[in-house]
Amino acid sequence: MSDTPAGLRWSRAALGALGAVALLGLVLASANLREVLAAAVGQVTLLSVLATLPGQVAAQLICAAALRALRPGVGYLACLASRLLRDASGNLPISPPGFSAVIGARALVLAGGETRAAISASALDKVAETAAQMPFIALAVWVLWHQWPKALELSQGSAAIAIGIVLALVFGVALWRRFGARSQLEARLVAEWRMLVAQARQQRIGLPLCLALHVLAWLSGGVQIWMAAWALGYDLNLFEAIAVESAAYAGRAVFFFIPAGLVSQEAGLLAAGLVFGLTAPQALALGLVLRLRDMLMAGGLLIWPLMEWRRRRS
Repeated sequence: MSDTPAGLRWSRAALGALGAVALLGLVLASANLREVLAAAVGQVTLLSVLATLPGQVAAQLICAAALRALRPGVGYLACLASRLLRDASGNLPISPPGFSAVIGARALVLAGGETRAAISASALDKVAETAAQMPFIALAVWVLWHQWPKALELSQGSAAIAIGIVLALVFGVALWRRFGARSQLEARLVAEWRMLVAQARQQRIGLPLCLALHVLAWLSGGVQIWMAAWALGYDLNLFEAIAVESAAYAGRAVFFFIPAGLVSQEAGLLAAGLVFGLTAPQALALGLVLRLRDMLMAGGLLIWPLMEWRRRRS
């Protein structure tokens, strides 16, 4: 627990957030970027959003199986509800770091799981999901490192926009770290993690299967980009789509403390899109498709009050 007064912590956090928003506003004030965003919005179609849903549903089913492999003490449907709630809340810009993990563990408890087993299984599942992402992050780094000059040849103006977004993000994060307050929820989760090591050791027998399933789930994300690109008429093959998706979520993983990976996800997607011949509006259009998909999946949060109500009745 921090000794800093609560009012001062909130003031610093607000100052950091306002600074990040102000810097992002400076980037958005660019006439070129406004034109790119307008062009991107004009390219998004309902079909492109719907095209991602089969892959997203498959990813949710696979992730639920990965969580079930860690023996959280509940059945597959409860694990599916936990993953739906966790992912839906994690994609909300207003969700603080760690909140999605809390909701996911809470869903397991509401389904009849023991509290400690639910928390440790959720923590191990997050570790496996992050570890499974490492090969895809390596792919994104390799692609951008070896082929970034090609992107500069394609569109120097678009590359400048991408650099501007990244710089705004870096400065915003610097302000947040300077003035922002450390999340008490995050500190509690870290302390709880240390207390649950013994429980996690009993559940780690299912970790290899959990890890393998998460690799498949990350691959399904590339399939979603591929299907969205097909619906939009973009020339992007499956490997390129996987690389683009890897870059988008690599940026999000690096700046994991930013709610919903705002800006960082789009910056990574834009950079990789330029490498594979997409224009800046096309790359940002794919980013908007992913955000709209997340908004549709956010409807899964309605499961939470229903589970709470059923628990109270019982």
